[in-house]
Amino acid sequence: MILTTAQRDALIEQFVEIQIDNMDHQCLYELATEYITNSFDKLTDSEIKERIESLYDADLYDELVDNVTQQYAKQDVNNPYNIPTRF
Repeated sequence: MILTTAQRDALIEQFVEIQIDNMDHQCLYELATEYITNSFDKLTDSEIKERIESLYDADLYDELVDNVTQQYAKQDVNNPYNIPTRF
């Protein structure tokens, strides 16, 4: 059977709803993670910066850049030996 564009769109929409209704939270999280990662993969570095700053702020962008460019994790000056707080 050949469907019209509107029928095809409706069929896809219905099937997507069925798939999403049958997903657990972990599966939805993984799907969202993959979707967002793929959308960022298509952006230039400056577009990524703009997107992060528009959704959050420049401080977050700077912190994330700092996280990925440092060779060693930052030391907490109040806990230089990284002793878990439960002790």
